[in-house]
Amino acid sequence: MDDDRAFALESRLTNHGCYLRSVAVVDGAYRLAYESAAAEQHGEIPHQQVGDVVNVFRALHDERDWPVRDIEATVTDLDGRELGTWRAEADWLEALEAGELSETAFSGRVLDSLPG
Repeated sequence: MDDDRAFALESRLTNHGCYLRSVAVVDGAYRLAYESAAAEQHGEIPHQQVGDVVNVFRALHDERDWPVRDIEATVTDLDGRELGTWRAEADWLEALEAGELSETAFSGRVLDSLPG
């Protein structure tokens, strides 16, 4: 991922209390790692924040013509302790945009990818 795209992502995620540690396109997917300020209160990956991160990617797809790809995220707390991972598949994002998948069904799929 080029520096301009990484900066755009980082600045938007920071607004949601997510501090980007790394981002790259690997095997056709956006792979990112971020620290979650909200995790300190919850002790786990905050569901609302996952939605915020996905919506940042959706906005960047629309506004900046970023390609739709799988999103694979690793989340840590501010001390660097890994809380887990989540994912949003490109097929789900495309179905959502096409109106073939509801927001609720999409969110359910993403939340189902969280550690148990």
